[in-house]
Amino acid sequence: MKSARELSTNKKKRIVIIGGVAAGTSAASKAKRIDPNADVKIIQEESVVSYAACGIPYVIEGVINNFEELIERPPDVFKSKYDIDVIVNTRAHKIDSFRKQVHATDLQSGKETIFDYDFLVVATGARAVVPNIKGVNQKGVFFIRNYSDGVKINDSTRTRDVHSSIIAGAGLIGLEMVEAFKKRGHTGRGDMDVTVVEMADHILPSLLDKNMAKIVERELEANGVKIILGERVEEILGRDGQIKGIRTSAKRDIDSDFIVLGTGVRPNSEIARDAGVELGYANAIKVDEYMRTNIPDIFAAGDCATARNYITNKDTYIPLGTTANKQGRVAGENVAGGNTRFRGIAGSAITKVFDLFIGKTGLTSEEGIRNGFDPVEEVIESITRAGYYPGNKPIWIKIVADRKSGRVLGSQIVGGEGVKERIDLIALALLLKADIRDLASYDACYVPPASPVWEPINIAASQTAKLVI
Repeated sequence: MKSARELSTNKKKRIVIIGGVAAGTSAASKAKRIDPNADVKIIQEESVVSYAACGIPYVIEGVINNFEELIERPPDVFKSKYDIDVIVNTRAHKIDSFRKQVHATDLQSGKETIFDYDFLVVATGARAVVPNIKGVNQKGVFFIRNYSDGVKINDSTRTRDVHSSIIAGAGLIGLEMVEAFKKRGHTGRGDMDVTVVEMADHILPSLLDKNMAKIVERELEANGVKIILGERVEEILGRDGQIKGIRTSAKRDIDSDFIVLGTGVRPNSEIARDAGVELGYANAIKVDEYMRTNIPDIFAAGDCATARNYITNKDTYIPLGTTANKQGRVAGENVAGGNTRFRGIAGSAITKVFDLFIGKTGLTSEEGIRNGFDPVEEVIESITRAGYYPGNKPIWIKIVADRKSGRVLGSQIVGGEGVKERIDLIALALLLKADIRDLASYDACYVPPASPVWEPINIAASQTAKLVI
């Protein structure tokens, strides 16, 4: 079978990409840069492409004026500036890997089109999990995953007299919506009652351990947010077509006229599976480091695909925009004739809740045990600037290391500032398989407006290193 590079010398390469958000548009743009003569097409189910889904809560909060500002490049710009065809409002519903064709349907006209390809990138993303609970399909229940979800929530809160809201699921997007509703509030006055319901025993269960989550819970409560832990939503209550609230697994009834379910996502991998593409962890499309699937000339990237964790060296599924963009670039380069690798992920993530930033990279101790390590950990509380300098804020740092090897395994950081750069530093340490003593002794810079004389990472690592053999 001819490679992408061999094809490029013989004919105009046909590259079809299913999905036009982060991974899809990154793949298309990179492919076109590598092979300007390639015929690149994006098939996109939504009416918009290349938008920043992570910015949706900030439009709803009012920090960003409108949803149009989240669109990096509209479809016509892809064509006029980059010679990339974007077919919007079109659902790809079948991949014929034998004939190398994608069957798609125009959602407005119902017309079916068949697209021939030499190389295919599946970047179909993920969708919100719809829980099997009574009343979930009632008007006034919202999910938040894509552009149209955000628009619906925004329009509803502007046109309805919403006084209270319930966020079911205290993950990243759930807590970002909590702050958006609390600050924007009822008719923009900032007086909306907001309740968070989480089935785990602490918030951000996929990001933080319980002791670190407690810090964030105190911040939420200080800002008037009600938190209910260890209970799940069992029923959406309504009457006469209007949402009235929820009933939890503890048979607790909570009144509300607006409900957002942030109960997780699952990969849109069915179209690939039906074509014979192998699925992997969490039913995401299994890819190698070149973003190739098990079927020649079919690649996958983004929230529909697996990613290799570079601490455990195992496939995982952590759908984040950063990963989607990087995987898309790798897939785009390789379908156009390149030979580049995706180095993997550490699960690095960060969010902001009121005056706190919350970050994680790598493994928790529990995750370390599951992956065959013997983890030790230590938590320190420090400050972000010199103690005498104005604006000083607290910061809490937990570092996890392997007891026997001393290898750094992960970190969780919560603080008023300076969280991202410290999480990024530890993510690099994880990639380089650094020893905890490296983090304890690296030469950190110091200036009173930006740090204390003893860098908090040095302190946390030094304390953790005492537990290493």
